Amino acid sequence: MKKTYPLLLIVTILTTLFASCGGGGNNISEVKLIPVKSGKDFQYIDQEGKISINPQFNQATVFRNSLALVQSSGTEPKWGYISEDGKFSIMANYKSATVFSDDLAWVISTNAAPTAINSKGEIKFTLQEAQTVRIFKEGLAAYSVNDSIGLKWGLVDKAGKVKINPQFSGLGNFNNGKCAVLNSEGKWGYIDKEGKIVINYQFDLAKEFINGRAVVVNGGKAGVIDENGKYIINPQFTDMMSDGDVFLISQDGKWGWCDKDGKITINPQFGQAFPFLGNSLAAVLSGKSWGYIDTEGKIAVNPQFDYALPFNGKLALVQSAGKVGFIDKEGKYVINPQFDDVSRDLIVYMLNGSSEFESVETDFFNIGAISSKFNLNSPEGLNIGDPISKVVSNFSKTENDFNKYSTEHLILNNQKIERDAIYNFYVYANPYKDVPDGWYTQKVFDPTASIKAFAYTISLYGKGAGKEKEVRDAIEKSLTGYTKDATLSNEQTSSFVNGKQTIKISLNGSMLAIVISAIVDETAMAEQGD
Repeated sequence: MKKTYPLLLIVTILTTLFASCGGGGNNISEVKLIPVKSGKDFQYIDQEGKISINPQFNQATVFRNSLALVQSSGTEPKWGYISEDGKFSIMANYKSATVFSDDLAWVISTNAAPTAINSKGEIKFTLQEAQTVRIFKEGLAAYSVNDSIGLKWGLVDKAGKVKINPQFSGLGNFNNGKCAVLNSEGKWGYIDKEGKIVINYQFDLAKEFINGRAVVVNGGKAGVIDENGKYIINPQFTDMMSDGDVFLISQDGKWGWCDKDGKITINPQFGQAFPFLGNSLAAVLSGKSWGYIDTEGKIAVNPQFDYALPFNGKLALVQSAGKVGFIDKEGKYVINPQFDDVSRDLIVYMLNGSSEFESVETDFFNIGAISSKFNLNSPEGLNIGDPISKVVSNFSKTENDFNKYSTEHLILNNQKIERDAIYNFYVYANPYKDVPDGWYTQKVFDPTASIKAFAYTISLYGKGAGKEKEVRDAIEKSLTGYTKDATLSNEQTSSFVNGKQTIKISLNGSMLAIVISAIVDETAMAEQGD
């Protein structure tokens, strides 16, 4: 059976990605140091195949702003930035990060919100409420926040000032002074840098403006509009992407090219194709193999490769027999096929000048909101010894809400504390007493029955997952007037006393259980989480 190599999946995914983003080769510079992998770690080679930076990285990207985003290897990999000598200019201290763009990058520290840094690693500002942020383009960065109906997108400038308030259901990147935006009805239009709608919502899909033109999709067909929103090429192709002054097009499952007026210049005949990007050759799939054509559509390098990417400078990346190498424009190997893999970021860059690492999500989880939520001295306004009638009145309960055959009673279920955290609240009591009834007894609700204990269970998910110990530590620090009982505490459970009551905080996977009791021995109760 033929082995499936990483590049197969990468190219397949990125073909779709390229088609959706629009391409066009914006700001694609020649890659002088190439991130490749032989074995388990990434290294950098020069254009002759010589090692420039030794293998040592779990992930590696193309150099931008003379810096490359890399991920350290090891059991706890972190992200940082290296200079072209392979030394860290910004230490690998981050949980995630973006590449540099417009002289800024976004970084995420553990349990922190997105922070913008400059090329010296200096913090410029933090977007505390942002869920996702994207790299800066033309001085603005897209970011999302959560509102009552879901994510909304806005834009922030390089000083951290909100330029356009979050209001859009989706957002592209600024290019040529315009940005595609999505409304709540699922239609795309375009705004300017002041947030003004300059092309009305009307498209099913809208790509970036390049050279004053943008590919849009309506009714399943792609066409091209000008800066006034008027069609230059009516919707007629399955897909289109900008390729300098021409367009790469898809029609009837085949790829070819048309000019800026929509006239076909190279007949759609290839199974897949990547743009010229200003080069004299373009990579195409003919039959089952990849080769290269010239601008007239003639075969210039015979189809012979498993995969082939656009030329970057004098080199093009190809894969043959499961190994990656680089050829010149005559189809001769400059760097023989010898590498197991290449950086996915390198592939994205060679396809359209963008990056695999253009966005990050917040890691911030508001632990303080959880630790301040609970008054463990008087849980939910109740105290040990209060009658069960107080629970009935405070929470609008009836006797049917209490279990006749258990001391544990769920009072609050799945209450949201903070995003990605919910809790349950229980009381422990015997609210039913046995009353003789002839030869038998029956259980009768007793509103005077006293509360013996309380319990909370806190469930963490999403950004809260994995932060159970931090939440426990914060709750423990919030306790005042309590002493930790070392004899009843261990790695999973902490026990505190203050002379009146005992508080036990236990970890159980992604859940914390807090039990408040007037007694130390709580084994008689069915503790939640056991």
